[in-house]
Amino acid sequence: MKISEAVAWLFQRGVRTGPYGLDRIKFILEELDNPQRDYACVLIGGTNGKGSVTAVTESIMACCPEYVTGSLTSPHLVDIRERTKISGRPLADKYWINGVKKMQEVCKILDKESSLGAASFFETVAGLAFWAFRENDLDLAIIEVGLGGRYDATNATNPEISVITNIGTDHQEYLGTGKIAIAREKLGIVRKKRPLITGEKEPEVLIEFERVCKENQSPLIKCRQQDYFDLIESRADGHLLKIPEISEPVFLALPGDHQLDNLAITLALIEQLRKNGFDIPASAVAEGIGKARWPGRLQWIAGEPPILLDGAHNAEGIETLASYLEKFPPTRPLNIIFGALQDKPLREMGEKLARFGNHLCFVPPRCNRALTREEFAEILAPQGWQWFDKLDAASEFCKKDAGTLLITGSLYLISEALRMFDKNV
Repeated sequence: MKISEAVAWLFQRGVRTGPYGLDRIKFILEELDNPQRDYACVLIGGTNGKGSVTAVTESIMACCPEYVTGSLTSPHLVDIRERTKISGRPLADKYWINGVKKMQEVCKILDKESSLGAASFFETVAGLAFWAFRENDLDLAIIEVGLGGRYDATNATNPEISVITNIGTDHQEYLGTGKIAIAREKLGIVRKKRPLITGEKEPEVLIEFERVCKENQSPLIKCRQQDYFDLIESRADGHLLKIPEISEPVFLALPGDHQLDNLAITLALIEQLRKNGFDIPASAVAEGIGKARWPGRLQWIAGEPPILLDGAHNAEGIETLASYLEKFPPTRPLNIIFGALQDKPLREMGEKLARFGNHLCFVPPRCNRALTREEFAEILAPQGWQWFDKLDAASEFCKKDAGTLLITGSLYLISEALRMFDKNV
């Protein structure tokens, strides 16, 4: 089997549309002799920021050579192999190939179990990752929740520490209406007598956190930036910080004020891992923060014009992007290419973006849930947005005016932009 054949088989599994639950992933893991029990893990959920927390935590742990760490993230932007790493490096192709062979054997059995239904793409990738982690003699798995928490395939693990970065209003069609309902779904990753770390600030939501943690006798750790570092300077390309245990200033190359909240969560997680017996020296923290990258999120690509990519795919993401643009306005006119899916608050997102733009271009992401031209005409065209069928046509239109190009919205669009503009992918 070639890697291309392995990847093609995974994509054929399709997206889960219901019923939702952990029965399928538990069946898969039982058939694989429960690999998730053979290493420690942390589970990182939340509406926004969970990918950044995973990436920085992984970067720090990769600087501890005595440990083998693995990570599982989603979605991928360019290559499915971005999803699973071992000590900061992509999982070797042989594990993808052999893992798919294992999953094919399991799915032959599972697909015949009418009471469970066929395994989805995400369930299959998660099962493969947990198996590959055991094959690599993992010490610690750093796992990002896919969607929600309670019924997400990653919740079949038994984390020694859980993280919920924050609660936003994304995916209400799956998780319930309003932040309290969404919080209850995400709080499904809490484990009895094991800590929950959060950066959530809204008092009403925190009451729900406190209730669930009290029921589970789980310590609740509320993160504040000032408890973990002092901010020396924020710049358009990141933040210069003073961390008490590190003598020299550290630069975090993840722009935006929200990344300071995410870093506080990461450092709280490192502190808890130390309490659980992991030897993580200050030098690894400094080196890991300095090396951390998270593509497609406030990512600058040098050139003419300079390009800013940001996967602000929900209301909270657009709000964060708007705050960044207010704090660091481009020196040249900003031409915006925006793409989004039907299930987002598009009128609100379009209005917030439009006030920053010179040219306003909308490109439908390559996804069957993309906004249609008819919906666009009703929702976004009145705000001054112009429709373009493809990203290259919109970018050529914007390049006619010298300025800065912002490409934002759906991660499907960001994926296409990375392939088109970033020479490093």
